[in-house]
Amino acid sequence: MKNWSTQNKLLIIIAIVLISGSIFMLTTILLPRQKNMSNAYPSPCSTMSEKLNDSNNLQFHPLKIVAEPWRGEHNVYAIFALPLQYQDIADRSRLLVKGSDTPWNLTPINGLKYGMTTPEGHFLVIGFFRTRLALWYWARGRFGDLQQPCNWTLHLFIK
Repeated sequence: MKNWSTQNKLLIIIAIVLISGSIFMLTTILLPRQKNMSNAYPSPCSTMSEKLNDSNNLQFHPLKIVAEPWRGEHNVYAIFALPLQYQDIADRSRLLVKGSDTPWNLTPINGLKYGMTTPEGHFLVIGFFRTRLALWYWARGRFGDLQQPCNWTLHLFIK
């Protein structure tokens, strides 16, 4: 009887390891990764829309999105290219992600660290999304929303 329970424990441990390994493989290797869109101008969404009615802001969509929360903190972000004319007011911007009510702040960056080249006449900013919130999206089956450029919108308030 003692050997039978040891064998069952061993089988359960092997099953847990196989299931965990399968989940890890699915999330790190087999999920389609977002391609570097730094050379694909314009982005799938229009890079800049016209002014919104009844407001003084412009909308921008990202050039590159990285959504890999399993790699740890600061691995869910979007990089935006803004025209140089808005460099002085870039601090008056907020990033909104579809499905989240929290506006995120942006930080100017050097694109080389992130494998990006800065388009002529533009500067780059990055907006980070909380890893635990990205994992919540994944648990709810909405992780694909984080990988879509049209779901990330940078609002730049010009007045």
